[in-house]
Amino acid sequence: MEQVDLTRLEQAIEIFYRSNQQAQVHEWLTKVQNSSSAWSFSWQLLQPGKSQEVQFFGAVTLHSKLLKYWSEVPKENYEELKQKLLETIVTFANGPKIVLNRLCIALSAYIVHMLSEWPTAIEDIISTFQQQQIPNVSAEIQLWIMIEILQGIPEETNIIFTSVKRATLRAEVTKRSPLIMKTTEEYMNLQFNKPWTPEVFTNMTRTVKCIEIWMRHIGYPLEHCYSIADILLKITNKCYWPCMQNPDSDCCMSAEENELAETSLKTLFLIIIQPDAINFPKAAFVLIKMFLDSLCDITKSEWKEENNNEDIVVNIYTLFVSSIERHAHFLQKAILYNEPEYLDLYNRLVNQILMCSDKPGIYPVEESCSNLAMDFWYLLQDEVFSMQNTEEKLKCWEYIKPLYAHLTRIFIRKAQQPDELTVDKFTSDDLESFRCYRQDISDTLMYCYDVLHGDILMILIGALQEAVVEVQNECQKKPKCTSWTQLEAVIYCFHAIAEHIDNSEKVYLPKLIQVLAEIPYDKMDSKILGTALEAVGAYCMWFKENPTYLGPAIELLVKGLGSPMSTQATLGFKEISRDCQIQMKPFAQPILNACQSAIGSGSLKNSDCIRLMFTVGKMMSLLNAEEITSYLDVVVGPCFEELQTICQSGNRTPSARIRTVYRLNMISTLFSSLNIDLEDDDCPEIQQPVQPVLIVMQKTMPIFRQIAEIWFTEVEVLEASCSSLKHAIVNLQLDFKPMLLDLAYFIVAIFQVRCCPPSLDLAKTAIILFYKDASVNSMMQQLLVEFATHSFKLFDQVSEADFSNISEIIEMFYACLTQIVKKLPQALVDQGIDLSKMVTYALKAMTLPESGPIRTSIQFLTNFITQSRKYPSMTQTIYEKGESIIKTSVLCVGFITPRQQVDKFADIFLSINKKYPAELASWIKVLSTPMFPTELVDESDKSKFMQQVIREKTNKRLLQTYLNEFATKSRGLAEKL
Repeated sequence: MEQVDLTRLEQAIEIFYRSNQQAQVHEWLTKVQNSSSAWSFSWQLLQPGKSQEVQFFGAVTLHSKLLKYWSEVPKENYEELKQKLLETIVTFANGPKIVLNRLCIALSAYIVHMLSEWPTAIEDIISTFQQQQIPNVSAEIQLWIMIEILQGIPEETNIIFTSVKRATLRAEVTKRSPLIMKTTEEYMNLQFNKPWTPEVFTNMTRTVKCIEIWMRHIGYPLEHCYSIADILLKITNKCYWPCMQNPDSDCCMSAEENELAETSLKTLFLIIIQPDAINFPKAAFVLIKMFLDSLCDITKSEWKEENNNEDIVVNIYTLFVSSIERHAHFLQKAILYNEPEYLDLYNRLVNQILMCSDKPGIYPVEESCSNLAMDFWYLLQDEVFSMQNTEEKLKCWEYIKPLYAHLTRIFIRKAQQPDELTVDKFTSDDLESFRCYRQDISDTLMYCYDVLHGDILMILIGALQEAVVEVQNECQKKPKCTSWTQLEAVIYCFHAIAEHIDNSEKVYLPKLIQVLAEIPYDKMDSKILGTALEAVGAYCMWFKENPTYLGPAIELLVKGLGSPMSTQATLGFKEISRDCQIQMKPFAQPILNACQSAIGSGSLKNSDCIRLMFTVGKMMSLLNAEEITSYLDVVVGPCFEELQTICQSGNRTPSARIRTVYRLNMISTLFSSLNIDLEDDDCPEIQQPVQPVLIVMQKTMPIFRQIAEIWFTEVEVLEASCSSLKHAIVNLQLDFKPMLLDLAYFIVAIFQVRCCPPSLDLAKTAIILFYKDASVNSMMQQLLVEFATHSFKLFDQVSEADFSNISEIIEMFYACLTQIVKKLPQALVDQGIDLSKMVTYALKAMTLPESGPIRTSIQFLTNFITQSRKYPSMTQTIYEKGESIIKTSVLCVGFITPRQQVDKFADIFLSINKKYPAELASWIKVLSTPMFPTELVDESDKSKFMQQVIREKTNKRLLQTYLNEFATKSRGLAEKL
């Protein structure tokens, strides 16, 4: 790059920092920063008298050059560069701080580069600034500079560009950790007993932050951390207790106290979770005991609603939880090896975590701690159940049972919804956080069930009975019950464990169903009805084995259809009708009447009506032919009447489109569930009448064709139409055969106007189902030809640069072909389909950036190759396209395809190696082409890769490893990674 005009550069900097035109100058400034002339102009920009923005850019540029372009510095200039850095730091000692900070980080980068040539660099920096050898600079500023330089070293070690191996560099820096810890610890001890002015708070925070950064990036042996942990714990207590013990204080920590305490606790957290900490159990034991001895009084003091110092409590509980998660082996020492000191420590730590989970107040508006322990409760039971020794497992299991029983009672309280008096405290974000928190409780209750089994039901029933008594007492006194939250929470807890409960349970669940049926929902918040409806749906498999309790459940669901909780009611009906269809036969007509009334009322959302049609179909399937016909007229008739009206009017407004999609989705859902061929062991085998869906299809198929003609530009409408027909096919299977010709006309009509994913999927479904039927084979052959021809026509019309614009169509096309070539490979041979073109476009699909086309095209080619040896025309296609397949695959692995997709190409290489091993040895020689696939791989790398691919015939995982290694090298990522 040519010499930089300093005046122009300063103008560009001013524009970048002081105007809204950053985008225009950003690229040029980046080029200037990376140029070799930056070594000289960065010092000029740092001259006194320049604006702060210009000086800051100069410091940033200098740091960038030291970070990335150290190789440009001649060795004989190292000492001069060091002196200039130190002199400039002294020049800016009194500010601006933003420039001084960047210069200190630049010196940190310099030190990391020079550790071999200047091994005493850190010692010299500490000596210079700690002994205040810089004239005209205050002691506080010299300390500030020293800390900035020291805390920059670990961060620069991890990001600096250097020829030295990263592990070697880290090892050199790690050798300096004891000096850093000794220096910072001495300073903290020196300052601890002095009056804590704002300056002391600031310097103490920066010093602790320095330790935190070294712990995060470098680490320090756990057994050497006792004294550091001790002073950090003292600092935390000194930040907390003065405000609590001052009678004139509001018991709220100041911002400075909060920041210092938080930084200290985060540093302790990093100490105890170091990667190798598990190898030092005695040191971990001592440290965790120190934590408990020093911090438990604080958690006890703050264990109340809306406490003033929630931040410090969150950090303390985070430290406790992390300690026990990192050192889970303490459980075995405590329980199995009868070591009293470990048992005492473990009990204290677990009790603290129980206190964390049981923090008074409502999450997240009155407390923000109780969510921290959720992962621990999973890890604890997992640790126990993963034990190999049965006797040891049972012993630990008995130990944790009381913990999970207590935890269950805690969750009943913590899961309670905000009532009318507290809901105003919640913002929309708070409500969403609480929803996620309740879901975490639900997940953790499943682990409680794994530990407690039937005992958890006993706990929940006890809580349920207490809540019912409370509600009954209030309902007798007031017209509106406000104490519903505990009852709702207990029902929610029952819902959470539904999947785990054995279907033979008959002691506690009947009591739950009875309570759900008797709750006076009209006197309570509608939320309790919603939770009850969800619980009914969750126990659908239990109802299947215990159908005598279905009556109350269905009555509750019907009640829900006419309430604000209609969504939960339709979901519950769908789950129960799916799993208990035969058992619901006595209730079929009342349910249908209720569904018909709810849909006709206009009070349900469109999505609820669509979902309810699933239950309508399931219940109609239980009726005789005459009754089904009657209900079809009532339920389905309005759908097709409205669709017919829209089609006749030719109205293509947004509202007409919405109504069309809505009605089609209702029909689609009905078609998916209406089937009179039931698996009912109690019914004798008699000849079944014609399927109702087929009768509907015969009457309404012309409407589907009209819809396709009117809405051919609207993929959403076409998708809904095709979905309806696909559900009809999947439902009826071979019974759909009489409508097959109409279906083929419908699909081809769409193809002729527009090729889209829904129509491709529908065609594939019909072809796979009916191709082997001799009476319709020719029709399916022609449909397959249309399927391929119209797709190729679209591909031919789109330029390669725009292929991503049709990636969804390409993805679906090859997904369908994959199924066809797996199940009906002869179908591709029976007709004159251009197999060469099919493979060619698959190769183009592999080069797209989208994951869908990559995945499906690879699956197609893999299966095509696997089947090809059975069919001469397919074999010939592979002979013609084999080298292109290998070449394209290598290019994709080498640099085209996103790295996370590289693994998928193993299937192609394995299938070719299995079916065409001799040809693969020839085709893969394309790698011998110079600069192929990139200039970053040499001949030895390519030769090694060819041998690996040829040799590996069965081990997919190993081949994926080879592909990833080759991809890393050919993309120039080997050194970076």
